Amino acid sequence: MSTQPFDPTRDHRISREEAASLVRNHHVHAEAGAHRASAFNRSAFEQLLAQPGAAGIRIYHARHADGSPTMVMVAVDAQGTDVASAEAVYIQNTTDCPPICSGTTLGPSV
Repeated sequence: MSTQPFDPTRDHRISREEAASLVRNHHVHAEAGAHRASAFNRSAFEQLLAQPGAAGIRIYHARHADGSPTMVMVAVDAQGTDVASAEAVYIQNTTDCPPICSGTTLGPSV
């Protein structure tokens, strides 16, 4: 877990090995059939980052009314504060794994 404050210039890249290790660590502790990942299309990120003042994206763990897991994305400004104006864009409609896990490469298929 990062304890560093939000930095809009931070390089977030990690190696494939580190990515696989982090995902594997999560899967080891997850229950069978648990939410493993969510996929968003490119336009979701573009819509968030096109907002005035957007310097990054925060991804929230969330749940639908029926209790099923999902992710919600919101733009953040240069201080790391959610962009929450009346016109702010929020993104959710994910492709979740499970049930749709084809193409995942960083963890076991479900």
